[in-house]
Amino acid sequence: MTAPAPAEKYTLSSQQTAHTMDDNFIPAMTTREVLHFYADITLPAPQRKARSMRVNEVLAAVGLETAAHTLALMGPSGAGKSTFMDILAMRKSVGSLSGRLLLSGRPANTSFIRKTAYVPQEDNFVPTMTTKETLDFYASVILPSSWSGAKKHERVVEVLDAVGLGHGHKTLVGGTLPGGLMMRGLSGGERKRLSIAAGILAAPALLFLDEPTSGLDSFAALSVMSHLQGMARGSGCIVISTIHQPRDAIWEMFDKVTLLAGGRLMYHGPRTNISAWFASLGYPRLHGSESDWLLDLVATGFDKPQQLFGNAMMAREDIPAAADAFLAHYLQTTNKNQQDTAGEAVSIHKPPKRSASASSLSALRSCVGGSGSLQAMQPARWEYPTSLGRQFCSLLWREVLAITRNPFDLAGRILTCTYLGLVFGLVFYNTPADTLPGVRTRMSICFVIPMVATLLPSVSISLYTNDKRIYLADSSAKLYRPWAYYSSKVLATSPFNVFGILCMAWVLYGMAGLRPGWQPVLKAGIVSGLLYLIAMQAMHLCSVVAPNQDLTFCAFLIWLVINFAMSSFFVNFREVTTNVWLTQLRYISVLYYSLEALTVNEFHGSSISCSGGLEPGLAGLAESALASITPCQHAMLQQLTQPQESCLIRNDALLEYMQYGRPFGVSVAILGGYLAVVHLLTYAALVLLARHEAR
Repeated sequence: MTAPAPAEKYTLSSQQTAHTMDDNFIPAMTTREVLHFYADITLPAPQRKARSMRVNEVLAAVGLETAAHTLALMGPSGAGKSTFMDILAMRKSVGSLSGRLLLSGRPANTSFIRKTAYVPQEDNFVPTMTTKETLDFYASVILPSSWSGAKKHERVVEVLDAVGLGHGHKTLVGGTLPGGLMMRGLSGGERKRLSIAAGILAAPALLFLDEPTSGLDSFAALSVMSHLQGMARGSGCIVISTIHQPRDAIWEMFDKVTLLAGGRLMYHGPRTNISAWFASLGYPRLHGSESDWLLDLVATGFDKPQQLFGNAMMAREDIPAAADAFLAHYLQTTNKNQQDTAGEAVSIHKPPKRSASASSLSALRSCVGGSGSLQAMQPARWEYPTSLGRQFCSLLWREVLAITRNPFDLAGRILTCTYLGLVFGLVFYNTPADTLPGVRTRMSICFVIPMVATLLPSVSISLYTNDKRIYLADSSAKLYRPWAYYSSKVLATSPFNVFGILCMAWVLYGMAGLRPGWQPVLKAGIVSGLLYLIAMQAMHLCSVVAPNQDLTFCAFLIWLVINFAMSSFFVNFREVTTNVWLTQLRYISVLYYSLEALTVNEFHGSSISCSGGLEPGLAGLAESALASITPCQHAMLQQLTQPQESCLIRNDALLEYMQYGRPFGVSVAILGGYLAVVHLLTYAALVLLARHEAR
């Protein structure tokens, strides 16, 4: 929901008492104020294709009366309803925009945005939070910091009562959890009412709703619209809603109607006059409810038998004549009595060569004060109603609730990590430390720990793709600063992530009997924790840059392949003689640094006693591996199997062979730097994504 500033006075219903806000807030728009709007909007090619619009097609609009309490924005799919409302709400930033948005003759700016709220078609509530907690979160980020906690609580309770959710303060929102699991909670109609509650929390003067009845049954849709109508009547809030095929009872709740078709305006005015207008154009109403008939009338590209549809618009070419007729009627009405007109119509038309005459378009622009840049009207710097610290604390609280109340997330990850530690611990149980086979096995364990740490984040893909959806919705509504979101998420999730991987690493470490002592155990935990945080952050970065979950996994897989191939476990880089340049990729392999750190931690400064002689099996293997052996070589191998009290094998020789020369502290510092770089990339990607995905 868009975060408006509270109006100077608000009233939720006629039974409730008006409350006076702080003096520094912007007063609500009065019914005498008129919102004038003009824009030429050229959409990028992908959006034109998605909306089935011609390459040269342009949207344009002027004048919208805001004195009406409720306005329905209707039209067939692809008519431009959502696009127009997004532009009017100043939420549209992609494409080439030009024109002006005027309020009582003055350019609308940040003050206008702060008077409005926007309720999208799909909500982005956290399923594990209650209705009260959900509104508490919105109150903490959109209501002024100067308000006390008691005052915010009173406002939240008041709004919940106003939308009929006062009885369910402790009811979970519910819905689909990341991963596809369902949690019981609010019904569809109750979720819509909660969305509306979040939208009106800061007492907006103008409320935009995108398909508020979408996905609801007939009764639930009527209930939601009844609440909206009551709110508009009781508080004077102006409600502009896109609506698709409303039932008669809902249709009659609207005071005004704006009908679009093919990116053009067909009608704007009182609902009760719409049939008469089209009858004057030769399209009398013949069947069904008025709202259904209107959509049937302007929908083109379908076969319409005359016995069923009467005289209807059959092809896209039939739309311009009706649209031009209304444009001419609008110009005549405006020029005749512009001062006394409560508001002006909205016109969405094609380029001049396919629409009204150039002189008509000039007159149209003059009615709203000329042309200009709509982009320039976007506030250069959005002023949030709350501080960065307040937003951080609120987001941290929401993130902790989302984690701790999702048993399949927190408990599932911890149990999975512990299970893997137990399984691998049984496989490597009590590995001997004083034999050459034991050295080989311990080297394998040093690889298994980072291997598991880098693979485990793949089970959390759905968590990050879901968080991305919530972030984009909140960012579009300008609820909070990107840094507040990112820093709170990192702080909330990191302890739980580290705890899980430590369960795996230390269970395996202890069962396998790796190097004893609190320092080696702590060092192994540090490396495992850093590596897991890096892998989780790499997954987060992939989810941000990839458009969907499948491509997120593909991007993460590419990163994994480089890490595993360049880990130095499968090949010694000094032995590579072809494509030597590929070995330089090891410097971007986090698995390479982790394996080196764990190997150094396990073997540096230690040795194996060979006082009992070389194992006969190994001597026999060496003898059989030689194609031919001389008596001298045979005697030497036999000598190695004899006990020798002073015989020691340095484990540092293994480190030298693997070219592991970095001290443990240097490897840890590199891992820390790697983590910092991935964090910076992820944050930058989030900021750019929010700008790119702006509607």
